[in-house]
Amino acid sequence: MRDVDIIGSSVNFRKPVLAFGAELKNTFCLAFKKRLYIGKNFGNLENLKSFTKYQKGIISLIKRLHTKPKIIAYDLHPEYLSTKYAMEFARRYGIDQAVSVQHHHAHIASCMFGNNIKGKVIGVAFDGTGFGSDGNIWGGEFLVASLDNYRRAGHLKYIPMPGATKAILEPWRMAVSWLDNIYKDKTKTLGIDFTKRLNRPKFKIIKQMLEKNINSPLTSSMGRLFDAVASLVIARDKVNFEAQAAIELEELAFEAIDSRFAGYGFKIKNGDCLVVDPSQIFKEIIRDVKHGVSHAKIAYKFHCTVVKIIKDTCMVLRKKTNLNKIVLSGGVFQNRIISELALDLLRSEDFEVFTHKQIPINDAGISIGQAVVANAKFAKRG
Repeated sequence: MRDVDIIGSSVNFRKPVLAFGAELKNTFCLAFKKRLYIGKNFGNLENLKSFTKYQKGIISLIKRLHTKPKIIAYDLHPEYLSTKYAMEFARRYGIDQAVSVQHHHAHIASCMFGNNIKGKVIGVAFDGTGFGSDGNIWGGEFLVASLDNYRRAGHLKYIPMPGATKAILEPWRMAVSWLDNIYKDKTKTLGIDFTKRLNRPKFKIIKQMLEKNINSPLTSSMGRLFDAVASLVIARDKVNFEAQAAIELEELAFEAIDSRFAGYGFKIKNGDCLVVDPSQIFKEIIRDVKHGVSHAKIAYKFHCTVVKIIKDTCMVLRKKTNLNKIVLSGGVFQNRIISELALDLLRSEDFEVFTHKQIPINDAGISIGQAVVANAKFAKRG
């Protein structure tokens, strides 16, 4: 099957599970007995050709395997095309066993499955976008997770995304959102290149959107934090492809990779769910910019800070939960500096750390995570 990857499984899928995947980097997964059949990466389902190919691929695989799904799994986001198609598919074929799977739980579950992990772990899921159970946009998440369930144990502080999806295409909007949150009306008087090059009418509109909460959903996304810093440090105000700002910031950080490990400040607010407040990062980046610190050095210090956020938050969660296994997943961990430093730092604190091997770390692995979660949930019900 050239259009399908086949993965062997130590987990037995007694009932065939069809998982519909995410919206970007989409794959679907049909899991049955001890095999998973994964439809190749269909890209962005908002592209009509991709979506049509995706639908045909699902039907074709079911026919070839002569296997009718008994359980379906799909993303929690109600507006995803993959979710809508899953609902339509269930109605058409009379499937009444269905489960919605939160995006970041699917990330962690896919990595747990790939490493044959049972029981609970501390899951660190960092990416750009994932619909949260509270209706906000998640992406900087610390979960206490098992295959069948999860609890949100920590996250990046919520910040508005002015313009919603437009803020993904124009990272300067996230920079304005963070600076406005910290400095309010003093933002324009910071005296740095970013504020000097801001288009005054556009800045005024964004300020009004933030003040009146117009089309500005809340996000805890680590990807959007990277965007804000990239706009401030390297003037990457618009992107032409996914994660462009973060990729360029990583490339710049490599120029200072031999520097001493040193990061910026941040706060972890205690509670039932920890909240990581990165406001101090922006204050110290602006200080470094004004003092003429090289952009490469600033980029590297930011990467070190992200890794320290991971380590410090996991240390707090270990005390709270007695869990020592950490699973790292999500697109941010495609960043070599983040992934390698995180592994080193966490292992130096005697954590047992797991990351992806065969299964994709980005959204191409979501369908596998969905299938695993759905199977675990229904197996528990008996």
